[in-house]
Amino acid sequence: MNKTVFLMLAIAASGFVSGCSETPSQADDEANLVSATQTWVETYNRNDWAALADLFTTDAVMMPPGSPAVTGREAIATWEATYEEGFRIALQVEHIDVIGDHAIIRGRSCLLIPLDDGKTGVDVGKYLEVRIRSADGRWLVEQDIFNSSLSPGTELVEACPFEADF
Repeated sequence: MNKTVFLMLAIAASGFVSGCSETPSQADDEANLVSATQTWVETYNRNDWAALADLFTTDAVMMPPGSPAVTGREAIATWEATYEEGFRIALQVEHIDVIGDHAIIRGRSCLLIPLDDGKTGVDVGKYLEVRIRSADGRWLVEQDIFNSSLSPGTELVEACPFEADF
């Protein structure tokens, strides 16, 4: 390969050619992931399960506690409608790792659960997500696992231990 062609390819690959988009910074990615989490929470709290499912990749896997894995947007929407109708959630992001177009998010959760007596209880838990940056720049959930931090048989608590806007 001649030196001129090689140099042009090297410059183009490094993003210095006018019109090339720059890779988002780590801080930008983290801010976008926190925003994507907030959008997820707002959608969940509206109990709009079809819209929530659209925040997952088409082949996403959700791993709820005490249940088999749920695969795909339609199945996720159905599971949510079946098991979490009327619930509300608050998430606190604790850690984000970004590796290219993949991100791992770890955090705490508080799930506001309606009870038979008209009151509510709070299940305190944790979650881990793998997200993928889609072609349109959105961070979609590819893998989602969550569970309670309460011991089996423990009563739900009265309040979330972190600031929560249900």
